[in-house]
Amino acid sequence: MTRLVAALARLAGHRWPVCLTPAVRAFLERTAHALDVQMDLSTSDGVDAVLLAIGNAAPLAENTVRNSATPTVLRAGYKVNVIPSEAVAEVDARVLPGTEEAFLSTVDELLGAGVTREFIARQPPVDAPLDSPWFEAMARALRAEDPAAVVVPYCMGGGTDAKAFAQLGIDCYGFAPLWLPQGFPYRSMAHGVDERVPVAGLEFGHRVLHRFLAEV
Repeated sequence: MTRLVAALARLAGHRWPVCLTPAVRAFLERTAHALDVQMDLSTSDGVDAVLLAIGNAAPLAENTVRNSATPTVLRAGYKVNVIPSEAVAEVDARVLPGTEEAFLSTVDELLGAGVTREFIARQPPVDAPLDSPWFEAMARALRAEDPAAVVVPYCMGGGTDAKAFAQLGIDCYGFAPLWLPQGFPYRSMAHGVDERVPVAGLEFGHRVLHRFLAEV
């Protein structure tokens, strides 16, 4: 158990390097430009500074500029005076597209001797090209309803059904247009007991989706 705990401490304390995928880089560049923020994406400190400067937009990207490995479950022993023969931990790993091999190599180094890993579930990360007629059609539909809209790509840090479709060679884009009034605490309300969006936001999304589907 002590060997496992030491390995988890190394894993949790590791500072993963910045790795900007095309979608995340485009998000930071276009958002910073729209907000008139000076940016330097060539260093980790520069990326962190941009995230700080873009304010409320930062939560959309801050968990996708680096890989992460977060211990979440720990099981060992059944009685206080018996040394357990086995200790098991579960780790939530979030891996950026194109980095899985390097990520797992680093994990193995951090775990060290006497600790082995296996997958509970394995779904390799996926992304889709930005220079796509689908992306452009989404952008046109948004601007038709909101001419001042700044359209940026977004890499989602959570799960996605796109991973199943990617195995069939299908590029997937998540597109759920929604209008929100300034100051609406959308992210803090997600999955909460008071989760909701304005009716006007849904009506906006309906109009945008109708335009998009009518075009494609």
